[in-house]
Amino acid sequence: MSATEQDVSPFEYTLHVPHDLRAVRVARASLRSVLVAHELPELIDRAQLLASELLTNALVHSKGEADLRVTWSDEQRLRLMVWDRSPAPLVIRDPDAEDAEDADGESGRGLHLLTALADTWSTFPLKGELWGAAAKIVWCEIGRTPRPPWG
Repeated sequence: MSATEQDVSPFEYTLHVPHDLRAVRVARASLRSVLVAHELPELIDRAQLLASELLTNALVHSKGEADLRVTWSDEQRLRLMVWDRSPAPLVIRDPDAEDAEDADGESGRGLHLLTALADTWSTFPLKGELWGAAAKIVWCEIGRTPRPPWG
């Protein structure tokens, strides 16, 4: 941590997002407000892009709403978690493969961005009575210093 970067106290916010793609823009603005309020402007661009990709994926591939949880930890790392109502696992598409369902090539890029921009990420299914109907969480973490693109 540089001399200009001060420790930020842990925080957590949750935003419930309706099944409406316009809500992704609201989530981005909310995330920006959180990071500005907690004096973490260096994370805004990366965090907004990652949250947009996670939420868009959740809304496009599920039939219900989603939740975005934003957590800053004692380890000085930002975690973005998106819960959605689809138990289907994520599929990272080969960017060079032809996809008959996606002639314009726009779909399937989000997980490549997640892999490139997040320090770490994963997904896990939610099953059982505690969580209700089957669902999943996709999460990622970023620190103040982006990791090298090759690493």
